[in-house]
Amino acid sequence: MTFGPLPVHVRESGRQRRPDAPVPGRRDVLALASLMLEYPDDELCDLRAGLSEAVASLPRSASATDLRRFCTWFEATEPAVLRVEYVRTFDHRLRNALYVTFAPYGDTRSRGSALAGFRRRYHEAGLVESEGELPDYLPTVLQFAAQAEDGPAGEALDEARTGIETIELSLSTRRSPYAGVLRAVRRCLPPGRPRERLRVVPGGEAESDGCACPTHLRTEGAST
Repeated sequence: MTFGPLPVHVRESGRQRRPDAPVPGRRDVLALASLMLEYPDDELCDLRAGLSEAVASLPRSASATDLRRFCTWFEATEPAVLRVEYVRTFDHRLRNALYVTFAPYGDTRSRGSALAGFRRRYHEAGLVESEGELPDYLPTVLQFAAQAEDGPAGEALDEARTGIETIELSLSTRRSPYAGVLRAVRRCLPPGRPRERLRVVPGGEAESDGCACPTHLRTEGAST
């Protein structure tokens, strides 16, 4: 059993939503956003129509509107163009890299502690990472937050807050189609401190060697 890309029809998961959730269908928004932020390989491109249908079924909210707008672009754009845009957006600028602990911590010991915190939450939920991806990869964080209990999910999102806001600000400045996905996610963050001046890592225009590959987490003891 894997803890990786979620089924398109996430509303069929059967999980009860809390009536006080700040965004209606918040878990579904996070699950769908996690898919949208993956590299658009053939498998994901084949899911585009299903993603649009799932987004159309979300309860009305600003986040749902953001995702619908993204899906309009995503479904109408040729796969080859999507791939070029994804690499240009997320792999060539450090400030856009989908590793949410890099913005607040850079390459410091504090980042190591934050990464360990994500690993601990995953393991306490009975999940273990596969090799090849860091635990702060945003699609993985969103997958976890969509399925975990409220406490660990909120902790993971709060730890990711500065990274999410930094990426959103950068993408919005550049008018990237992906800005709407980050905006939808940011609206789903738990109540926290007001937005502060965001730290942007030095060399934000430099090339990054961040991996665009999807992350897969597997339940301990599960066969691959």
